[in-house]
Amino acid sequence: MDVDTVLGAADPSVRQLAQGVREVIRRSCPELDEVVKWGAPNYTLGGRLVACIMVYDDHVNLGFFQGAKLKSARLEGTGKGLRHVKVRRATDIDEKEFRRLLKAATKLAAKQSPSRVNK
Repeated sequence: MDVDTVLGAADPSVRQLAQGVREVIRRSCPELDEVVKWGAPNYTLGGRLVACIMVYDDHVNLGFFQGAKLKSARLEGTGKGLRHVKVRRATDIDEKEFRRLLKAATKLAAKQSPSRVNK
């Protein structure tokens, strides 16, 4: 299964949000590989998880696997590592902030060795 298939199955309004987030990721960090893991689009660097797009019924989350190490007023979550930015409408897609977070997350991933689950 590829990302186009995964996003194609989403409700059209949410699909549009997910495609907008996807475009920002691809423009910001073209070096990231786009793969489907756990039924969702994931972005990796040399097998290391960097970010993901999680599609819900009424919104999309841009998730960062090392988000707890990132700083942004937009980040939500309380887990050990993962943080996300909730996107409910197109105006929530802040390309400048998303690019900054993606670049920082990519740098963090580059410093880590790939784990077995990421291969």
